[in-house]
Amino acid sequence: MILLINPKTTKSTEFQTDFFREPNSGILYLAAVLDQNNIPVEILDLEQYFSLEIEEQNKIIIEKIEQYEIIGITSLTNTFYLAKHIAELIKKTNRDKIVVLGGPHVSFQYKEILNSEPVIDFICVGESELSFLELVNLIIREKSKKMSSQAFESELDAIKGLAYRNLEGNIIFTGFPKPIDIETIPIPSRYLLTQGNFYYRVAGVIVNRGCPNACSFCSRQKLFPKTRIRSLGSILSEIKDIISYQTYNYINFYDNINIDKKFFHGFCQLFIDNKIKIPWGCELRVDNIAGEEARLLKEAGCKLIATGIESASLKVLKNNLKYQDPKRVISGINHLKAVNIPVQAYFVLGLPGETELTFNETLDFIKKLPLDNNDTINYFVATPYPGSRLWDEKESFNINIIELDFTKYDCQHIIFETSDLSVQKLEKLFETAKNIEQFFKRH
Repeated sequence: MILLINPKTTKSTEFQTDFFREPNSGILYLAAVLDQNNIPVEILDLEQYFSLEIEEQNKIIIEKIEQYEIIGITSLTNTFYLAKHIAELIKKTNRDKIVVLGGPHVSFQYKEILNSEPVIDFICVGESELSFLELVNLIIREKSKKMSSQAFESELDAIKGLAYRNLEGNIIFTGFPKPIDIETIPIPSRYLLTQGNFYYRVAGVIVNRGCPNACSFCSRQKLFPKTRIRSLGSILSEIKDIISYQTYNYINFYDNINIDKKFFHGFCQLFIDNKIKIPWGCELRVDNIAGEEARLLKEAGCKLIATGIESASLKVLKNNLKYQDPKRVISGINHLKAVNIPVQAYFVLGLPGETELTFNETLDFIKKLPLDNNDTINYFVATPYPGSRLWDEKESFNINIIELDFTKYDCQHIIFETSDLSVQKLEKLFETAKNIEQFFKRH
């Protein structure tokens, strides 16, 4: 009945079987909710066909969609063109198939998409577990009871979190859905991933939705307005489920395991008390890590932490609502390195307020970090994703967006310039930043 498609996003040159990651959690959660409600569902994860050319992938899609009436496609900003291609292929094959898009990009671009893309029938905006289920149930009833178009549309309007074109061709948005009680969502249905090409070695586990921070370059606050942290019991159930597959050799925990100090301690203790041995890594705020937290991470078996440092300039950080003290960042990394936990440090070039002076300040800061050859530096270009403050409030940030090709919204292309940094200057600084990144990879 329902097919959920994850576009192929990993380039062949990037493919590594030792670190092959699952598709985004969105379709795994949707599949779990449908399955829990006894609605037949299958996942077509095109990442599992990474080696095939586009023509061969198209054949797989055409063969798969034949037996399904509703096809859901997930999309990030820089993969929207892939989702659009799949939707066009579906409608070209059979225009009666119902195509539903979901994901962060389409949640903030639904008007533009529905105005320009006739192949899209519905867009699920924001958290979609409930809205997609209600939409699917409504479509099933409409087909079985032969509802009138007017009655069907009237019931559509009652589903929060939907965008679509009505009978008159006008775009209707039913409003953002209420925050979901994340304890009611079943664990992701990893068993639905095709076993024939099961390359996955790294499982991704979401420990929270929403974020109490307000960083200018992030859309999470708008996508998930209320911060919710999962119970330790539900996280433990998911860890045990992952281990039971006997195919995964690593777990990544997202998006910030130390938003809440009590949760952080309970989370680490979970591994210790239950003698969980599978290697794992996580994202966290390193400025909140003291010696006690570092030792607890080590005892719990943490093999890597990733952290967003962004800049060493207090001016740049404050200007972009990233309230973090670089001195505390150094302290936190010192504590982690004291117990030999590798660090993956993220930096961002070109945020509003950045100058050549602040960039050099950050480079000097990097040189002072107590990093060794087990650690990595990643430098990204500031990117105004739809839904972020940089996108919504670009005038107040005084940025000039010069690139609207969403395929380039991958943090590796220069998307905007400021009064302080022109495109030419940014290109030169990014080359320097990448040299620093490569230096750490070589040593």
